[in-house]
Amino acid sequence: MQLDVYLTPRALADDTLKGKIVVVVDVLRACSTTVTTLANGARAVVPVDDMGEAGRIAAAIGPETSLLGGERNGRPIDGYGVGNSPLEYTPELVAGKTIVLNTTNGTGAFVAARGAARAVAGCFLNVSRVVDFLRAKLPVNGDVPHGALVCAGQNGRVAREDVLCAGMILHRLWGGAIPDGLDDGAHIALAQYRQEQKRLARAVFGCTHAQHLIALGYADDVAYCAQPDALPFLPRYEDSRLTLNADDRARAAEALPPVATEPEAPLSETASEAARA
Repeated sequence: MQLDVYLTPRALADDTLKGKIVVVVDVLRACSTTVTTLANGARAVVPVDDMGEAGRIAAAIGPETSLLGGERNGRPIDGYGVGNSPLEYTPELVAGKTIVLNTTNGTGAFVAARGAARAVAGCFLNVSRVVDFLRAKLPVNGDVPHGALVCAGQNGRVAREDVLCAGMILHRLWGGAIPDGLDDGAHIALAQYRQEQKRLARAVFGCTHAQHLIALGYADDVAYCAQPDALPFLPRYEDSRLTLNADDRARAAEALPPVATEPEAPLSETASEAARA
């Protein structure tokens, strides 16, 4: 099994991911928002890295069946219907719609993965589904494609929450072992996760990107996005859009009413208590 970890998309050349099995990891928040949006009944999420292109795609789909969502540096984009908070993407808002998503970090990583053999969205919320996907697509033996975990980062820099999530994926994938031939990115991700695995919520809350979002009033987003396996669905990137397969769509429909509503007690308080434990 060949599986590399890219700590930011800046390390990617145009053809780096061509023909590979790719997981885009963006904990805060594009992948977490995508999983939530599709679990809440959206038809598809179209990630784009250009505001003009996002507007054109949404206009072509039509206002009744599309929704523009996104952010710049954590703040909602003026004129968009919704930002990038997963808690905003309720079933009432997104059911049956195609979401055109334009974000600072995560959507650009998906654009870079357009040449991949297979690509999926990964985050803490669906970490076990990501591990199962990699086991199926990258068996230990045989002539198989190369794999890559691509961390979305923050403004071109490493985002520790993405590295932690990549490390959790690798740790679960290999049962705690360290295979031969890992690249430096994989070693860094594994080491970071193993150091923080018993205090994951506190580690995520302490990340630079998390602190930025908390300062903007999104502490509940950080807590929500730090929940491993809260949403066991796997968004698959194909034809420039992210969707769930038929089985996941059926299971998501059974799980409704909503999975992304405001909790009775703020999630930030719950996570803070866990972090102090």
